[in-house]
Amino acid sequence: MNLSTAEMELFYKLHGSWLAFVNRELKIIPEDTPAQEIYQLPSEQLFRLRDVSYDQPDLLEHYLAANPDQFPPDELLIVAGWRYRVAGDFYIMRHLKKYSVLMSAEESPHLYGVMGLYDPLDVVIGGAPLPVLVKAVLMPFRDRITYDGFLRMYPILFGRGIRSTLNETYSQLKEREGIIESLVGPDGQPRIRTSLTRKTPARPTPDWRPVIEEIAAQTRKMRRAETRLQGAAFGLLRAAAGLARATLQEQGAEEEVARSIKAVRTALRKVERLLGEEEWPG
Repeated sequence: MNLSTAEMELFYKLHGSWLAFVNRELKIIPEDTPAQEIYQLPSEQLFRLRDVSYDQPDLLEHYLAANPDQFPPDELLIVAGWRYRVAGDFYIMRHLKKYSVLMSAEESPHLYGVMGLYDPLDVVIGGAPLPVLVKAVLMPFRDRITYDGFLRMYPILFGRGIRSTLNETYSQLKEREGIIESLVGPDGQPRIRTSLTRKTPARPTPDWRPVIEEIAAQTRKMRRAETRLQGAAFGLLRAAAGLARATLQEQGAEEEVARSIKAVRTALRKVERLLGEEEWPG
């Protein structure tokens, strides 16, 4: 869930250079702190410097034009990608093998797969139970997403209802649009890649309607049985065929599926009741 050590060191080198440039331009901190010492500043000063750097979008363009530390083009492209950073409040929803998944706390949320820097995010938040609400800035790093090393946790514990709502939104977003894994392309320009776009296209699903119709028709004929348990089992089979048939309808499916589920439950309870009454040869 982390960038490699070399990538982490590269990120801090570039970001430290950027913050030192901002300080030289705006004099946020009295001392002219060199880039290699920028992260030794007190946390309060670092947060203030970082916040001001994002409030001055033109400064990034000046930095890219000046390239004060003479970075090679491929490294400068990483900094150029920071134009498309995503800042705000996020819910940390999951810690997966590849990254942690953050969901933006906005009216139209999205999911982001975010990699840690020195430590994975589950360590950064001290193993707090999820979801956790944080303020963060997500940073493109080549074809992945990390954050700028500054994370503010809100001291909020969510009740069961809110957790359920957040988890439902997470599941819907993951199914509908996937997890955003990249914000920029190799040229430093916007290019969204999600967990859905890298999946192998699924083979077309066969049209099962003729098969289900035939099964449903055959089960409707199964009215005679040797025992009551057999009859109940045949009834369960008819109900299950009816449910499968209902799910294939294009219109009015929701009401029909609900009725079919009720029929399946009724038939299943009858089978369970008769199972307790039947005497089996032992």
